[in-house]
Amino acid sequence: MPSVLKGQVILNTRPRHQQVELTALLERDGARVLSFPVIEIELTANDALRQRLDRDIGLYDVLLFVSRNAVEGAFQLFDMARLATGTTFGVIGGATRQALANRIENLDHCLVAGEPYNSEALLEAEVLQLVAGKRIMIFRGQQGRNLLGDELAARGAEVDYCEVYRRELPRCDLSAFNHLVDDGFPTLAILTSNEGMHNLFELVDAAAAERLRQIPWLLISERMRESALKLGHNAPIVIAQSASDEGIQQTICEWADQR
Repeated sequence: MPSVLKGQVILNTRPRHQQVELTALLERDGARVLSFPVIEIELTANDALRQRLDRDIGLYDVLLFVSRNAVEGAFQLFDMARLATGTTFGVIGGATRQALANRIENLDHCLVAGEPYNSEALLEAEVLQLVAGKRIMIFRGQQGRNLLGDELAARGAEVDYCEVYRRELPRCDLSAFNHLVDDGFPTLAILTSNEGMHNLFELVDAAAAERLRQIPWLLISERMRESALKLGHNAPIVIAQSASDEGIQQTICEWADQR
């Protein structure tokens, strides 16, 4: 199989613990991948939250998870044996579904998901149309979007949020990026959130920021495009087919092939 990404230097900005598979896929296709996480994930773990969830988790009819970090954060806080019989689970994202499948046997029988795996698509699911009187818990990070909860509450559900992780700016010296690119500046940068785009410019000096604005960016939604333009990005923007590692890898390969 030809190395379609030979000669490409790809900047992988995903959180460090979520980079391994994507980096392997890109390297398999011939790319050199530079690891530069722009978000650090800190799971929330305190005794009060753990006790509350372990006591109350069985009261909920539906549990929704907005990311794989939400799955990892949630399941450290309660005993699965306390889940109510017939609990319905909902996810946003293929990686979130896989993380949940690693925890729940026969997940497909109780799973709600919507293509293309975003809040809007999840809200279209038939199971979530008639939720009046049901109790729904949404597991998410700090300062997540309220779209899911607001709409489900408008449909009559009793909605609670549980923030099980927070996103932090990684701690590193501004020179770290310059050392990373000593042997070659990226030909494309992968950015998977608006917060990550802003963090990137907090972690590099002015000269590096200007160069980054002049290379293509791989983004995971059209919604991110406007934020990129506001940050002064001035090069082609490529929108991934999906936010999954495979979706990003395939989109980058097609971009490189077209060049």
